[in-house]
Amino acid sequence: MPGNSSFLERNIDSIGSWLQRTLFQEKIAKQRGFLQSIDPRVKLVTLLVLLVFSMLTHNIWVLASIYGCLLLLAAFSRINIVFFLKRVWVFIPIFTAVIAIPALFITKGEPLLTVGALTITRQGFWGATFLVSRVATAVSISSLLVLTTEWHKLLFALRILRVPALIILTLAMSYRYIFVLIKLSRDSFLARKSRVIGEVSWKSNLLFLSRTISIMFIRALKLGEDVYLAMMSRGFDGEATLTTQQPLRRMDYGWMLGISASIGALAWIG
Repeated sequence: MPGNSSFLERNIDSIGSWLQRTLFQEKIAKQRGFLQSIDPRVKLVTLLVLLVFSMLTHNIWVLASIYGCLLLLAAFSRINIVFFLKRVWVFIPIFTAVIAIPALFITKGEPLLTVGALTITRQGFWGATFLVSRVATAVSISSLLVLTTEWHKLLFALRILRVPALIILTLAMSYRYIFVLIKLSRDSFLARKSRVIGEVSWKSNLLFLSRTISIMFIRALKLGEDVYLAMMSRGFDGEATLTTQQPLRRMDYGWMLGISASIGALAWIG
């Protein structure tokens, strides 16, 4: 049935789109921008502190100031502002509308607007606005960190938070080889599609999907064993070791000083 075939095609296309977005993000992280030049360890800690501060503040104008600074940082880091805004504001309505929209009507206070039998209060409006602003700021900080830092460098930066080296190594290898398995599954679907003429029944699609899942599981086990044997042949003894990080530069210390001064000023204002 065409519907079943299109279902498989949509899922394969979504996988391909995800791969393209991931590669595009890696391309952004390798650009010569402002945040890209900051040491990943410093960037991780300072943005994490900024994230915590934005979650604790109760002043919406402080949040607005932080968000404006984040947009400037995105521009200085050579990130397309339209792309950055879409990345943030497409995410927000899905997870905040469930809470923010009812708060407009159920929060008691001074009436601001009446829509039929429902009344939006001034307190509910500002409460929903504050919630959306806080989420937008948090997502923007996280997006800046991910977009301006290569994945393997971000993982190694976790060492400053005392994350065990074995966990970091496992995450790094999982991230690397998941692309291999996704490409294999996508190639399997394209190979089948090129050999099929006409419509395919839903039973055939279901059988193909179940076989593909089992084959990918077997290949994942085989790939894991091959990688482990390759590591053993190169001297791996069960202890994960990471490369030595480069010393901090003046720019990194300047960034830490600037973030500290900005948070201090915003805390005093708020």
